[in-house]
Amino acid sequence: MKNKRRIFASLAAIFLVANMTTSTVMAADIETANDQPSAAQSNNNQETNKETEFKQLATKYKWTAGDNITDQVMLNTPEKRTVYLQKWNGKKYVNCQTFTTGETGSFKLTFPSNWYRKLKTTWRLYAPATNDATAATSDKITISTVRRYQIPAKYRQLHMKDLHIKGFYSSPLDKSLNYASTREDYVKAFIKRGYQYKKAKTAWVNFTTKQPGTSVDCSGLVMQCMYATGIDPSPANPRWHATHEWGCRSFVKSKTLQTVSLKHLKRGDLIFYGRPKPACYHIGIYLGKNKVLHSWPGAGVTVWPANFKRYYYAKRVFPITKTVSVHEKN
Repeated sequence: MKNKRRIFASLAAIFLVANMTTSTVMAADIETANDQPSAAQSNNNQETNKETEFKQLATKYKWTAGDNITDQVMLNTPEKRTVYLQKWNGKKYVNCQTFTTGETGSFKLTFPSNWYRKLKTTWRLYAPATNDATAATSDKITISTVRRYQIPAKYRQLHMKDLHIKGFYSSPLDKSLNYASTREDYVKAFIKRGYQYKKAKTAWVNFTTKQPGTSVDCSGLVMQCMYATGIDPSPANPRWHATHEWGCRSFVKSKTLQTVSLKHLKRGDLIFYGRPKPACYHIGIYLGKNKVLHSWPGAGVTVWPANFKRYYYAKRVFPITKTVSVHEKN
């Protein structure tokens, strides 16, 4: 009898445990089911996290240096969002400007005022993700810079770099000059470099052309002013100059320097003393109002009346031209 009671007690315990396990599993299933979103909720989330992209965006610009570049751009998400204008620095994109879109997703894109420092630059737009929309990165944007002041092709051209000659001194490019510089800016830099040689001794013996404060002769002075404005004085150069006495004759005969009338001289023009033409013996930089900046034996670099001796010819390093204006985008 005792054995039968023990058997019935064991069976009852087993049945009770089985019922409890079943109840626990069913409860867990119910909780899991409650945690899963419905099909309608899933669709709503997909619609809320909308794929973001930029609209009405020009990706290629050809623009005159110094002119502002603006454009109206659209994000296809109707909400206020932050947008970054990023510039490629050769290694990565870095933030340059920050914009906020309107409620329609529209904003005015404005490039930095110094965008023209290089001939070609690369940019992009980036909008971080929000609770309701994905992040967006625009296509690559390229800007080709057009120089504001351009010299006609038949004359000596401007360079936006130092023109070094190994083993000899040549003036570095004036730091104030860039692709937005005007003719007046170049003339100012040209004469400024000449003034930096003021009171320098005249290199009358070996005709060398050195840095300010040392020595330079008349054509060497003009040569250094050309270097400082990105003009190549070739065939004259510091190496050549050391063995050629009359550097001024190279300039007066040059077809790549504009010949001008003595009646229409402008500040920054070159004036030549002595004749006939191939035999001129001196050169100076005309300052206007009958003044010349030059290097003269025994006096060094100084300013004198331009007619201290008679001058016969004149050349213009920076021809007068119309300002180039190009605004193209697509």
